[in-house]
Amino acid sequence: MIKKLRKTGLYKELDHRVSAALLILVLIIAAIVLIRPDNSGTSSVKSYPATVCPGNLGNSTSTSVLPSNDILIRQIPTKKNLLTQSKATFYLSNKPLLVDGNSETSINVTRSRSNALATVTCSISGSDQWFVGGSGSVFSKSSIQVVNSGLSASIVDLIVYTPKTVSQVISIRISKNSSKRIYLDTLAPGENSVVIHSITRSGRVTMFMFDQRQRGLQTLGSDFVSPGADPATKVIIPAINNVSLTGRSTAHSLRILAPGTVNANVQAKLISSDGTFSPIELDDIYIKGGKVTDITFKPVLESKNFSLVITADRPIVAAVKSSGTFGGTNEFTWSTSSQPLKNMVMHFGGLRPEVVFQGKNIEVDVEWTAKNRKVYSKTIRGNKENDIATWSPKNGVLTARFSTTNAKIYGGVIFKESAGLSYLPLVAGAQLESSAIPISDARIISR
Repeated sequence: MIKKLRKTGLYKELDHRVSAALLILVLIIAAIVLIRPDNSGTSSVKSYPATVCPGNLGNSTSTSVLPSNDILIRQIPTKKNLLTQSKATFYLSNKPLLVDGNSETSINVTRSRSNALATVTCSISGSDQWFVGGSGSVFSKSSIQVVNSGLSASIVDLIVYTPKTVSQVISIRISKNSSKRIYLDTLAPGENSVVIHSITRSGRVTMFMFDQRQRGLQTLGSDFVSPGADPATKVIIPAINNVSLTGRSTAHSLRILAPGTVNANVQAKLISSDGTFSPIELDDIYIKGGKVTDITFKPVLESKNFSLVITADRPIVAAVKSSGTFGGTNEFTWSTSSQPLKNMVMHFGGLRPEVVFQGKNIEVDVEWTAKNRKVYSKTIRGNKENDIATWSPKNGVLTARFSTTNAKIYGGVIFKESAGLSYLPLVAGAQLESSAIPISDARIISR
């Protein structure tokens, strides 16, 4: 058949058509390469960065709750910068711990001899952070731990705010693969109310603030102060425990700062299952710019937990200290502001969380593994009357997955164990990062 076609002009016509089609295809591909050269030179790689858990800061038992026995870790400092398998999900260590990058969030649990409870998220810190809490008074043993998990020296600038003044920039150098502990009474001697703004100038740094109070031999409680949201005209503290229901000599103290020199007018709105209102003490607040202000308030509520939504005419930072005597032991916790909730998995290590969600049209799917290893699921929804919802499982939780499609929901976790009280913002320790890498091009060989 082909031979017959060759004898006619039809074969040559088909051959020319095929050649023309191939030429057009080559020209189209070349045009795409010329028009969009960026797609031919790089590709995107997504991964989770390694996170850091704090060392033992309270002369207590410090446990990091890890995703699995196989997760890779290394202590800081260490002689060999090699990651090894943890071989345990509950890792006891007096040194800071580097946890290999993964999509799940670990936490650190510190228990003191007096049964005080302190929790914090293992994370990779941002370059700019605000710690609203702590004290430099004579009763304080509060400190900041600066961990450099990188292989080069780091520099961190600290700016300390008090009710009287704001400090000059305090620059701190941290050697590679090491940590440094700085006591607040050296940064703000004698000052009871402190806010610290930290700025990482170079290196891979993670920071933790541990607030511990003691009068002589009497322990007054302890807790980590989680970094809060950046200064904003609307600040949301999603979960505050109503300590008056379970303790004696209880009190809440709202700490506010308006960075800069301009004064601010502030109003706080309390949201609970009982309703929404503004406490008299927080209804109309006037604060001076650059000066830390503490305001004590005692809301009369039947709800176990509540949220606080604070609005101001200029950017502020804020947190609430809740304190009291529980089971004969003095204890307190710092509830800090939070970022909007994103899909995440958090390991609770058997603690029983009380999670409070705040926002409009709350709808959060929760799937968790209980201490009995059974898996449960539930959808948490808010009602139309108020902007708050709570998830409070009956038993301890090993791992919980939170997912939502609403971009304006905030979450906070409260732990209450006999004499122990602590708070965690419901924020992932690390977010998925994307980086561009070059693609090898064979054309460079001829250049």
